[in-house]
Amino acid sequence: MNSSPLAIFIQFLWLGCTSFGGPVAHIGIFRRQFVEREKRLSDSDYASLVALCQIIPGPASSQVGMGLGYRFAGWAGACAAWLGFTFPSALLMFCAGLWILSGGGSSDGAWFVTAMKLVAVGIVTQAVVGMWKQLCTDRETKIVALIAAVVFYSAPTALTQVGLIGTALLGGHLFKSVTDTDATSSNNPPTLKLKASLAGLLLWGVGILVAVSMNNGPLWVQVFSGHYFSGALVFGGGHVVLPLLEAEFVPPLESSTFLAGYGFAQAMPGPLFTISSYLGALMVPESAALGAALGVIAIFLPGVILLSVALHLGQTLGQWRARLIYVNAAVVGLLFAILINPVFTEAVHSEVTTILAVLSLLLCVVLKRSPLELVGVMSLTTYACHLLEWI
Repeated sequence: MNSSPLAIFIQFLWLGCTSFGGPVAHIGIFRRQFVEREKRLSDSDYASLVALCQIIPGPASSQVGMGLGYRFAGWAGACAAWLGFTFPSALLMFCAGLWILSGGGSSDGAWFVTAMKLVAVGIVTQAVVGMWKQLCTDRETKIVALIAAVVFYSAPTALTQVGLIGTALLGGHLFKSVTDTDATSSNNPPTLKLKASLAGLLLWGVGILVAVSMNNGPLWVQVFSGHYFSGALVFGGGHVVLPLLEAEFVPPLESSTFLAGYGFAQAMPGPLFTISSYLGALMVPESAALGAALGVIAIFLPGVILLSVALHLGQTLGQWRARLIYVNAAVVGLLFAILINPVFTEAVHSEVTTILAVLSLLLCVVLKRSPLELVGVMSLTTYACHLLEWI
């Protein structure tokens, strides 16, 4: 089996073009490709890598992909896997940003922006329902989720999110004990030296402080700092990053423009974190390509740093899985708050959009259609309503 960085790039480029459905689907696709078909690693080794990536901040499915690339060809393989998997959707989201900048979000193109908002209604609702069932399984976690939702709805800022996650982590540390089953297998991918891992943790933390201190700088600095801050503090990736990004970039961007970008991201294969390409382009319109590149690099960078640490400290970090139970529940609450505002409030504003929102919920939550199918149906129905001048 060819494990050169070029071969890994080509393979992950194909996966980046064909992997729809979000991070959970991506993890399943990786398993089918590398465990079942190619048999490059065992189920237990793959499960250990997935567990490791789920308990550190960052885009979980992208981190799994980078972990696989690292296992196959070291850090060159990790970089090749990330670039291949990320490039297709990042390019498409950049084009979506250019379309908005050219006036696509107004006049004749307004119907598509409306359609993408309605797509977000179905996708985010499905994510909240699924995460509630999976992560809020007892009275304690349900209470944590509801408290987080109320607090973040009342004060939807990045500082509020950090405070909620920090409080949940502290609660898990105080009230949840470590069990032997929480430890990960010792069959982890090759690791970095301890000193390098500690340096990585320091770099990650310093990056957060620098991002916060530079949040009022020039636009290109805001793009980098806002995306780094969001990527450094989000657990699970995907939909979960929405509240942080919304708090960082709305304003200066309009909420409707931000939500349209989130809708666009649902139509794209690959990682949802590439919404950063769209946001970066809109934030720096005079140098849209630079803004998009800065956004993509910044949002993924903290996850890469922490992955390098986790590959060494994986066995120790695995023992924290039980203590993250309240963090996961708090994340569900954050997402529920953002579902109410701005997802529903921006998408539903008339009788017609209410009916279309119900259709989106039916397709996504009840019939469980794929994101691509949802985008197709909502685009067609919204365009028909536009032609009839109903919206």
